[in-house]
Amino acid sequence: MKKWIVLKLRHKLRSFEHENVTPKEALEEADTSLYEAKRSGRGRVESMQKVGNNKKSLNVSVIDDDIIIRTILTKALHLLQIPHFDLNIAVYEDGPSFLKSNRAKEDVAHFLILDGVMPIMDGIEVLQKVKQSSNAEFFTVLMLTGRKSTDDIANALKLGADDYVT
Repeated sequence: MKKWIVLKLRHKLRSFEHENVTPKEALEEADTSLYEAKRSGRGRVESMQKVGNNKKSLNVSVIDDDIIIRTILTKALHLLQIPHFDLNIAVYEDGPSFLKSNRAKEDVAHFLILDGVMPIMDGIEVLQKVKQSSNAEFFTVLMLTGRKSTDDIANALKLGADDYVT
């Protein structure tokens, strides 16, 4: 027996025909499809024959010279369940190793968790290089550091950090 689920969200019609689709799965798929429809143009009707995995890949890179912090962050990131995204996680112990990597050059969505205090290349220097690169618009940068002065915070945000956590 096939189930039809028709959803109308934000003036968009989305329908599902699948044997074992749950309402929660249908809502998640509708939400994903609506964002895709918005990118394709407004005022659209979308129809889908099956519920699939339309998750996008998101590169997540952790740059921190402290192995304990890298390990904690990596474990926490692997436990995250983020709708619409599959996390592609990588860790680096310093800025130069990240900047030389292919990941730093890719034109894909990228979330960068950056330590502010590192011996080889300071986090602010890494931030500057990332934000001056040709693919800077793909990066969202979180500065995660022990630096607490308002000058350090203001400088990081001025240089393009999207958030700053001490």
